[in-house]
Amino acid sequence: MSYVDDMRKELELLVRNQRNLPIPPEAVPDLHVFRPADPPRDMVAVDGSYAFLLNLSSWWLALISVGLLRYRFDGAKYKRLDVRLMQRMLGISTFAEFVEKQDDLHRSLFEFTRGAGENQSRDMVNEYRRLIEGQLAINFADDFEGGIVAVDGTLSEFPKQFTFMKRLVEVCEKREHVLVGVSKDSALHTFGQVLTDEDFLARCQSELPHDAMAFARAPKESEAAREGLLHGDIYYARLHPQGRKWFRVDVGTFRDEPEYVFGQLAPYAKSLVSVGYPWPLIEAHRMAVTVRQLKPIYQETVIKAGLRMGIDVRTLLDGLTEVEGRKRSAFHEYLDKVARDLR
Repeated sequence: MSYVDDMRKELELLVRNQRNLPIPPEAVPDLHVFRPADPPRDMVAVDGSYAFLLNLSSWWLALISVGLLRYRFDGAKYKRLDVRLMQRMLGISTFAEFVEKQDDLHRSLFEFTRGAGENQSRDMVNEYRRLIEGQLAINFADDFEGGIVAVDGTLSEFPKQFTFMKRLVEVCEKREHVLVGVSKDSALHTFGQVLTDEDFLARCQSELPHDAMAFARAPKESEAAREGLLHGDIYYARLHPQGRKWFRVDVGTFRDEPEYVFGQLAPYAKSLVSVGYPWPLIEAHRMAVTVRQLKPIYQETVIKAGLRMGIDVRTLLDGLTEVEGRKRSAFHEYLDKVARDLR
C-alpha cells in the first residue's frame, strides 16, 4: 500500500464522519437573529502579542506588546478616538531553583504552567500577556462610561494570586460597559458534534435567512466545567450577513440581553478587510504584532546591552531565538538547513 492509498483511506473516513454526516433537526441549536444598533456605542478593543528575543539555557527573554484603541462608528465610517501601546520585557525560567530567586509573579506563572512540558516558556509569557491586557483594559474602562470593551480571547481567569478578569467585569458593570471576549479561533466541541462548534454552526446556518446575523448560546454544561475560571456566558455569533466564520464571543455584562450585546458589536464588523470580525480588534492586533515584525531591532538592543554587561558575543548570538522561543542555533535548525542545501 502506497502513501496515496493511505491518503485516500484517511480522506474517505473524514468524508464519512464530517462532510456527509447529516445533522438531525433536534441537534440544531436555537439560532437567534438580531439587528445591528444604529448608532452603536464607542468600542474599546484590546489585543496583545509577544516575541522571544533570547534563550540562554533554561532562561528566556521576551518582549510583550499590548495595544488598545477606542473607536466610534457614525454609520458610514470608523473614527479612531484614542490609542495606547504598552510594552513590557519579561525574563522567565523553567528551572525551579532559578524561579525561587524571582518574585511572586514569576513563581505564580511557573506554578500555573508547570504541566505544559516543553511549551511551558510560551505558556508563561502568554499568561503574562493576558494579565497586561486585563490591567490596561481595567484602567481605561474606568475612565469613561457606556461603551463596549472588547478583549481578544476568552473571559477566563489568570492564576488566583493575580486575578484580573473578575475586576474587569466589576469595572464594566459599574461603568455600564458592554464587555465581550472575542476569540479568533475556537476548537471546542461544546455542541457534542464531531465538527468543531464553528464548523457545526456554519453547517446549521442554512436555517437562517440569507441576510441574517445570528447568535447561538453554547450548552450551559460547557460553562459549568469552567466554573470559577470563566467570567461570562459563551456564545457563537455571525456578526455580518456575508460572514463565513462564527466567532466565539464570551459575554461578561448585560448577560440577560444578548440581542442588545450583539447588536452593539455588529456595526463594527462591516470592514471588508475581514468581514464579520470587529474592525477595532483588527487594528489592536495590527498594533500589537509589530513586536514580531520589528524583532531584529529589539534583538539588536539586547545584544548591545549584553555586550556592555560582559556577556560573550558568541553566547548572545547563539541565544537568539525564533519568535516562539526556539533557538536559531538549535541543532535541528542546522540539520534542516543542511538538508535544504544538499538537495
